[in-house]
Amino acid sequence: MYFAIKNSLFVVTIGIIIATFLATLLLYIKSYLPQKLKVVLEFFVTLPLFLPPSVTGYFLLLVFGVQGVIGKFLFKICNIRVTFSLYGAIISGIVVSLPIVYQSINLAISSIEKEYIEEAILMGTNHFQMFRYIVFPMSKNGIIAGIILGMGRILGEFGATLMVAGNIPHKTQTIPTAIYSAVESGNDKEAMILILIAVWISSIIMWLYSLLKRKELKNQKNYPSYI
Repeated sequence: MYFAIKNSLFVVTIGIIIATFLATLLLYIKSYLPQKLKVVLEFFVTLPLFLPPSVTGYFLLLVFGVQGVIGKFLFKICNIRVTFSLYGAIISGIVVSLPIVYQSINLAISSIEKEYIEEAILMGTNHFQMFRYIVFPMSKNGIIAGIILGMGRILGEFGATLMVAGNIPHKTQTIPTAIYSAVESGNDKEAMILILIAVWISSIIMWLYSLLKRKELKNQKNYPSYI
């Protein structure tokens, strides 16, 4: 049980860091793409949000399985097995959370007034300065909110993780798969403890998200409005 909790927290931490990096990188790449390619990129990034987790897990097996396109290379050259390991759980978490993080960051950045960006470009601001002094300060609440939502999504992931990483006690088991095993084996006491822990962690994540949303609304009310 404790190993499952430790695994879940580890997968959430590593998964959300990578998902946030990838979302930011994809948004940067998207800004240089023609409109048709932007639509294609949006489609593939957002698709896992609408697919059943088991379908997402199946596609991940095709790519990262021992005989998969990438998994075969990693296994033979680097001796890294993605399936039935924590690598699989992390990759599953990244894939299912990426659409949420991507769309949240995209929405937050898109809400910035274009005049600020144009003025910064005219002043010769480079990409790093643009992000540090303009983009991030003006969209940080939305970015952090997306990260928090992504963490919640990774924490609750079950289907894709079960297919790719399996449900191996003391190795790949996470809180959702541990709950499944406990219920299946009739261990109601362990299942209830894990459920209460999952509810507690989820409540903290939800509270942080609500706190950010209230702060954002408060800041919006303080902005002067001209009619």
